[in-house]
This record gives sequence, structure tokens and C-alpha cells, in this order.
Amino acid sequence: MVKYDVVVVGGGPGGSLAAKTASEKGLKTIMIERGRKIGDKSSSGCGLAPRIFRDFDFIKKMNIPGVKIKYQSMHMLDEKLEERFMIRWSTSDLAEYPEAREFFQFDVYRRDFDRFLAELASEAGAEIRTATLASGVLKDSQGQIKGIITDKGEKVEGDITIAADGAVSKIAYQAGLRDKWRPDEITLVVDCDFQASRQRMDELIGPEEYCNQVYVSPLYPATYVAMMPEGFHVGLGQWVGRFASGFGERPYEYFRRVISSGTLKRFIDRLQARPREFHAHLLPWMPRMPTKTYGGGIMLVGDAAGFACPLEAEGIHYAMVSGKFAAEVAAEAISKGDVSASGLRLYEEKWKNSTIGEEFSAAREWAEFWAGIYFDPSQWTKITPLANNLMFWASWSNPHIRNLRREISRYSEDVPFILEFVKSYIYPLLQKSQVPLFRSLLKLGWMWLRAKKRKGIQLEAEG
Repeated sequence: MVKYDVVVVGGGPGGSLAAKTASEKGLKTIMIERGRKIGDKSSSGCGLAPRIFRDFDFIKKMNIPGVKIKYQSMHMLDEKLEERFMIRWSTSDLAEYPEAREFFQFDVYRRDFDRFLAELASEAGAEIRTATLASGVLKDSQGQIKGIITDKGEKVEGDITIAADGAVSKIAYQAGLRDKWRPDEITLVVDCDFQASRQRMDELIGPEEYCNQVYVSPLYPATYVAMMPEGFHVGLGQWVGRFASGFGERPYEYFRRVISSGTLKRFIDRLQARPREFHAHLLPWMPRMPTKTYGGGIMLVGDAAGFACPLEAEGIHYAMVSGKFAAEVAAEAISKGDVSASGLRLYEEKWKNSTIGEEFSAAREWAEFWAGIYFDPSQWTKITPLANNLMFWASWSNPHIRNLRREISRYSEDVPFILEFVKSYIYPLLQKSQVPLFRSLLKLGWMWLRAKKRKGIQLEAEG
């Protein structure tokens, strides 16, 4: 039996970065992947954040098909699934580095991206074994993890095990680092890849005008459309796990309703697109800071650790960052001869002091914002008309000043809803951001609303 310094479970971005980094540091490393080939078990299309290009120089050598997204749009639909309001925007000058000013994301197929990263790990010296399921862990007499057991009963020993085996991580569970996810920590994502001619897409959209889209309506929660090298990707958002029981419909029924929506249906028809692959998979969606990401002889990375953005559940960057951190800590711990939980504590310190910890510092506020607005269809019965009426003053229907009075009158009726909305979903984020001006303005608005309510009660009593 061969003994390794590091055993990595999972051949996704987190696993490959861990295997690559560990091998580059001279550690004898094996990466075990359950799929027949790297990328076989990955979830269709995905977007690479610009910070991946900033933080990992080797990404610039990547030569796989992709689409650089410079624009995003949001489409608000009514109860008849017809578009009532649309807004489109480009990258911002507020972005802190060149890549983020150039594009929002680089859309690729996970299959291609995962294989690219695995090749880098192999070139660095990592052994890669596919078609092998890690079904259990090896423990010593003190309960410290000493490797894994495969589905064929083979023992693979290692000083340190890095679990990168996704949201449903058997290794994390069997190592005792996590029980089953709580209902508010996991979600089901339903999506579909559509096949469309790249030439036709370029002709209808424009090769420099590719735009990812978000659709919201009172009939289904937020849905996104991402442009891909050979078509586009439609996802029903990270909401089904939380809301399906309340909505009372199966995920496929929502998907059918989504692609029947007026604007999106016309987009699909014009591109003559055809469904290519349908997926349903679990993702962590943590409304709090992840805990227990390491133990004696083991560290969790990526989705296995719960490292998906609490806003929209993007997880590739965090998987890569945490995989790199885990390998760096493994190298240091092995060199010191201490792979106990105490020796691996540095891993948690590293990710908490990184962009991962910074993102999760507002996890509850972001999760409540997303769930309460984008994943609650009832909100859009009110928000969509508010947005639609925003430019009513410019209408030629009547004198503009009359239109403006009518618009102001309508918005004044909606002030209670607007202030309650801001109080519930915006104010908590402003508090976290520590911007005093916005906090003061909101406080004044709330005081005005309370005074208006008291005045109304007094007038009613006097009457």
C-alpha cells in the first residue's frame, strides 16, 4: 500500500488547486475523483469571476472556449409573464482592478475548466485517479483522519486528507466535522444548457454585446441566463430547496414556466435554441459563517466547507482559494510534524482573514436580502409597477407636469411599502457597510413614517 503526504478527494476546482499546490511544495499527493473523467460530474456552465484572473496567474494561460461578459440586464415581468421594465448596465469604474473593469465574468463549461485545472495538478506531479469513490475515512486510535477508503475497499493512507467532494461531502460527514446540512444551509439548483449556433448568436446579439440576464416575476423566483460558448445556460436560481414546498410545484414545472415567459421565449426562438442538458444539484447556501472546516488530519474546501457566496452562491473562486490555503497549511504542518487539529488551525485563520471571511461577515444580511426579494415572487407584484412607473413623467399622454404630479401621488401611496422594504432588506446591509449618511437618511424616513401614522390616528380619533 502506497502512503501519501496528502490525499485530495474531489477533482473540481478546489481539489485541483489543493493537489497542484501540494505537489508544487514537494508533497506526495493523490487526487481521487469519482467520475470516469475529470469534469464528468461537474454542473454544466459556469461563470469565472474576474478575481480568479487577478489572483491566479496561470489562468491567463487557459485556452478553453469561453465568453467574456461585459453587460448584465434585469427583466421584470408581470402576472402575464410580459416584460414591464428592463435595465442594462456595464462594468463600473468603481472596480478596483483592471479585470473587473473589463468584464463581469468569463463564462465557460465546467467540464473544460475542471480538466484544465486537473492537467495543471498532474503537471505539478499529483497522481490523479478517476472512477474511484471515496466512501469512508481511515482513523487512528485517537480519531485522527489518516486517509480514505474507496468503494472497492481499498485503503489510501495520507498524513492529511483534503475534502473537496462537494456539498454532499461523505468525507466531512464521516470525519465528524458536520452533521447533515440544516434546511437553511443547503439548496437545490435546477438549470438547463441550451444549444445554439455561435454564428447565429453573434449575428443576433453581437460578439461584443453578450449580456447575462436576470428575470423576475410574481409567478416564479429569480431566474438567470448566462451566455456560453455553444449556446446559453438557464438557471432557476438557488431557491427551490427553500420554497418548493410552499409553492407546491415540481422544479420542472417552474422551468417550463420560465422558458415560456414572453421575453425569454422570444430569445430562445430567435436563436433556434434547443435544450441540451438538464441538471439538478445541491449547493451550500450559508446564512452564517461556516464552522468546523478542519480537524485532526483533515481540512474541508469549497462546497464541502460551505464556501459558496451567501448572496448568489458563486463558489469557484472560494473553492480555488480555500484549496490553495489547505495545501499551504498541509505543507507547513507536515514539515513541523504536527498534523493534529492544533497543527491545522492556521487553515481557518487564513480563510477567515481572506475574501472568504470578508464575504461571510455579512452572510445573514445577504442571504435574507436575496431570499426576501429575488426568491419571493410576491415582492414583484409591488416592485415591478414601482419600477415601471419611474419614467411616467416623460410620457406624451398628458402635459408632463400633470404626469409628474400623478407619479408623485402614486409613489406617496407606496411610501409605507418602500420604507418597510428598505428597513427589512436594505438597512441591515447599510449597517454592515458602516455608511453613516445612508443610515441617517433611513432613520429620518422611518421617523417621518411613524409621525405620519400617529397623525392619521389622531385625525381619525378627532373625527
